[in-house]
Amino acid sequence: MDAVNPKYILRNYLCQSAIDAAEQGDFDEVRRLLKVMERPYDEQPGMEKYARLPPAWAYRPGVCMLSCSS
Repeated sequence: MDAVNPKYILRNYLCQSAIDAAEQGDFDEVRRLLKVMERPYDEQPGMEKYARLPPAWAYRPGVCMLSCSS
């Protein structure tokens, strides 16, 4: 299963967090996110937060709850 299912998935809430930081001039989160997504199937110690399910705040319209028509 690990060979065909990525551990790290580019989720909307991760992108939004990186965008929010970048809008404030801090591009560190963008760089970390890009680095993790270069190898989504590999174990990456210290990057566990990028493999978690979305936090409760992310379950709002426009973040994680998008439909096909969005």
